[in-house]
Amino acid sequence: MRNIFKITLIFALIVGTLSSCEDELLDQVNPNAVTTDSFWQTKEDFNKATNALYSSLQFSAVSGQGLVENMVRSDLAGSESWYTIVNFSNMIWNDATDNVVDRWSQLYIGIYRANQILYYIEDVTFLTDAEKESIIAQTRFLRGLNYFGLVQSYNQAIIQDVLPIVDADMHKPLSPRAEVISKMVIPDLTYAYEHLPKKWSDSGDTGRFTWGAAAAMLGKTYLYDKDWTNAAKYFKEVIDAADNDGLYALVPNFMDNFTIENEFNSESILEVAYSDNYKEGASGNRTDDIGTVPGSEASSIASSFASITGAGGYNTCLPTYWLQELFVAGDSIDISNPINAGYHYSQRTYATLAVEFGDGDYYQAPLVATETEKSKANFTFGQGSKVKKWTSWYYKENEDMSTGARTGINFRLIRLADVYLMYAETLLEGSTADVAGAMKYIDKVRSRAGVITLESYRADNGGMIPVLDKSRFPNGLAQFDMVALTKESLLHHLRMVERPLELAFEGHRWYDLVRWGLIKETFTARKAEEDLIKGLLLDPVSNAITGPQIFPLYLNQRVRPDWAKAAANYNSASHDYFPIPSIEAQSNREL
Repeated sequence: MRNIFKITLIFALIVGTLSSCEDELLDQVNPNAVTTDSFWQTKEDFNKATNALYSSLQFSAVSGQGLVENMVRSDLAGSESWYTIVNFSNMIWNDATDNVVDRWSQLYIGIYRANQILYYIEDVTFLTDAEKESIIAQTRFLRGLNYFGLVQSYNQAIIQDVLPIVDADMHKPLSPRAEVISKMVIPDLTYAYEHLPKKWSDSGDTGRFTWGAAAAMLGKTYLYDKDWTNAAKYFKEVIDAADNDGLYALVPNFMDNFTIENEFNSESILEVAYSDNYKEGASGNRTDDIGTVPGSEASSIASSFASITGAGGYNTCLPTYWLQELFVAGDSIDISNPINAGYHYSQRTYATLAVEFGDGDYYQAPLVATETEKSKANFTFGQGSKVKKWTSWYYKENEDMSTGARTGINFRLIRLADVYLMYAETLLEGSTADVAGAMKYIDKVRSRAGVITLESYRADNGGMIPVLDKSRFPNGLAQFDMVALTKESLLHHLRMVERPLELAFEGHRWYDLVRWGLIKETFTARKAEEDLIKGLLLDPVSNAITGPQIFPLYLNQRVRPDWAKAAANYNSASHDYFPIPSIEAQSNREL
């Protein structure tokens, strides 16, 4: 080892001696190289930097396919044993697992880009005060959003609030959740709330962060910390802006939230822009350009949802039986509502799941095969349904596997329906529970979906509401249990019915269950339901489904085992939050 070091050192000295004669020739500035001395010199430079800030939201583990690993951790989604993603369903990961590392790294890339802007804009004189304020507000919003994402996933973070200049800036200790929230998230989002416009005047600025996004994120931050008063304050401001100023509104068609035709619509509060038209042919697995390999500005999330038979995906993420039954049997349509004309199941079901004997087509083919046409849904081997959200099922024949099933459908991080439901939660959890007020906002969401409102259930059942999340199928119930409308029963409905139905596969469920402390209870219940389904459907000798398909699950061949390992392996201390990635521990001297 010493000899290698000596040889290397001698070689370096020789090269240094020889090259010293050519210093004047070689010490030239490359006029084509972008450096900190040549960049940050014009308004256009800051526009480019701001665009790079927004593009960091496109990263897979922030708003793309990497979210699927989080989805399968919850009770809404599972996977098959032959896909690596099943490890997240089974509660098996460590500090070197790809998604654990990627989410940390990608959120910090956004933070680094934000800190660059904030550092270099300080002494700029070629921007007006208003222009600087606008850039700073957008930048601090992104930084606050990313720090919220870090504590949401890791329950702690390393606070990097300045651009690293010296080595010591790169080596900092972990800060607990409360410190990250108080020092970074709240101040950054508050600055954005105070300085971002309610609406951008230039159509070319569509999709930029707004006051409403900052207000909603402040409300969500306080909600997660169980500060019901402050959470309600900010949610109500967004709702008032919708009611009084027409700033937001639920779109009449639920599916408009998940198509490329109606992006940045009235319901959208925070939306990540993707494009399938830009850099055609580039894989949806990559967003940033890397060397000569172009990024796509598209998402590859569709590959996880679309069926593997004819639809161009891998269906690595599958709806659980509990969620399928909740949609098919629990989301009962209001037959008097004209939006349900011609439909058997709710608008939410139609836009969220492909279910056998459901409504409409799937990738321009029937859901159930006919004598002349095959089905692309492939409801076999216990796969009772497929995810439709974030896929191109409604306008393409299939996803293009050669480009990573790239899709240009924007990912909606916050929409008004979510704010209604979060506000309803604060009304129930506040010092004086407002049950009537909470039900009002829940029913706004239910009415738009075309399903029977809770008020209608009460009117028809002597003031009682149904327990829609309790499985009737394996338990042999002729109808849903009915309970009195109370704070407790409505809170249960909000948690186990309304949020899963309205927001399925939008990235919220795991975090909801963690903050409610309901993972263990939920997993235990899902395991018991799965065992009941097996007892009902499986032949005791062959251990396979031999009988006819039965409403509402329509399963054949087998019962997919989603819960045996998840229920057995789950431990709150190990699984509620990801571990700090090993690469951080290895490179940071303070850890």
